[in-house]
Amino acid sequence: MKYLLHILLLFVWVQGAAFAQEPFDSVRWEEMEDSLGSVTIKPVKHPKRLLKQVINRIHKDLQEAHQGRSYRVEGTFRKGSSPPFSASCIYHVEGDNGLEIAEPLYRDTNNIKAPQLEDLCYEGLYKLNTQDSISMRFNLIALLQFSPSHSSNHYTGIYYPVSPFVYYEETARWYNVEAYEFDDGSDRGAYRILLEKKKDRNLWKPGDRNFWIPDIKFTAYFDRRALRITKIRCQHILKKGNPYPFNNVDDMCIRYQADYDEEMGTPVLKQIRYIQTSDKKGISGTVRRIDE
Repeated sequence: MKYLLHILLLFVWVQGAAFAQEPFDSVRWEEMEDSLGSVTIKPVKHPKRLLKQVINRIHKDLQEAHQGRSYRVEGTFRKGSSPPFSASCIYHVEGDNGLEIAEPLYRDTNNIKAPQLEDLCYEGLYKLNTQDSISMRFNLIALLQFSPSHSSNHYTGIYYPVSPFVYYEETARWYNVEAYEFDDGSDRGAYRILLEKKKDRNLWKPGDRNFWIPDIKFTAYFDRRALRITKIRCQHILKKGNPYPFNNVDDMCIRYQADYDEEMGTPVLKQIRYIQTSDKKGISGTVRRIDE
């Protein structure tokens, strides 16, 4: 069976109630199809077995340390009827595992520790006070918080849903799992794993990290030979009337895509593209590695 790998996702953002389209980058397999004509795609016979293997590989990659890198973080934020504002910064990281980039967000009412950023820029109609400046820093760093595994256990879930690539047993209970192998006839290749949360089922057990109530879909790509993660995208939809802990959340849609490069045989974050939309707020952000 030969067909296009996927349809480019279109996302929306505008400085107000309406939103404009912003396509995500295509995966490299579409480029291969342009040059080679076709890619053979076939289902994986045991998708849960593959899921367990890639989770083990991610955990192994989390043990590796990488050299210093810098990322440019840019975001546009809207809240209520207030005019939106934009902000950007440079975030430097060194000795990390390549998958968990930002330091954990930390808030204390008596001692607020603001993230350390470089070249912090702000563009908006209002002058910022000290608290506004601290909040802006947290907003920017939150865009960097995505990790496919969250091994640090400091994941806050402010912007991103809980990752399904942490505990195999938990994910296998909560998600329908599909997997496909992509082959272009060379020594290259990839796996695509599709995870869609099961609906209308109470699967919670003690020790689970979440109730997994919202509608969540993940699509992740892995190198076929090394099982190294190369890309992950997610759609996360919250609806009014959800049970606790989402009962006070308005309708919201979160979409993001994270892309990875390879460095010394293990994955390193290349970029994140993020959009969050709701009636009360909107966020459009990008994270890009800039030291290359």
